[in-house]
Amino acid sequence: MHKKVVSANVMENQDTLAQLVAKYNLLTVPIVDDENRLLGMVTADDALDKIIPTAWKKRLPRFYYYDRG
Repeated sequence: MHKKVVSANVMENQDTLAQLVAKYNLLTVPIVDDENRLLGMVTADDALDKIIPTAWKKRLPRFYYYDRG
């Protein structure tokens, strides 16, 4: 168990969240209030949406493949 948990305040902007995701290689970021109570989570793809241009997203490989057969 880690004593210091990486989290973001509910008022943080999307750029700051994207920086946290990149810096710590996170899949999700816990969102807390001013008293460090958990309010929710933001996923890496949501946090990075703002900083990755749409043209780049279209070139990225799909990580999930659904076989309907």
